[in-house]
Amino acid sequence: MKRTVFLVMVLVSALVISCNNGGNNSQQMPFGRGGGGMGPGNFDPQAMVDRQIEEMDENLDLSDDQEEKIREIMEENFENMAAMREEMQNSGAGFEGMREKMQEARKEQDKKMKEVLSEQQWEQYQVMQEERRQRRGQGGFPPQN
Repeated sequence: MKRTVFLVMVLVSALVISCNNGGNNSQQMPFGRGGGGMGPGNFDPQAMVDRQIEEMDENLDLSDDQEEKIREIMEENFENMAAMREEMQNSGAGFEGMREKMQEARKEQDKKMKEVLSEQQWEQYQVMQEERRQRRGQGGFPPQN
């Protein structure tokens, strides 16, 4: 009987501790990991860039020079997107206006990426992007055209 009570108390303690740590996440995690979503403290643009470049390097066999240029392009794009989101929040503008601006920013990023990648890498990059859009579409976000 004492053993059962002890085990129940240990399980309850573990549950309480895990629940308390869930709201106290001071470590930033990249989007899509740990079930975090894009809430405050859960989105680390640098980690996301690192992950995307790692994926691209695995699939496209990037040179060091390409990797450096692509990192710059992606970091600039994240800064632009963050500025657009902040502008929308501060101005009260609608989501559709922001969506159009973000689509233009993505087109500009793709234009720069095409300049850095070889023709074969570019074709594979487009396949990767389409797969990413389809995964996003399954997660509740509409696929982008």
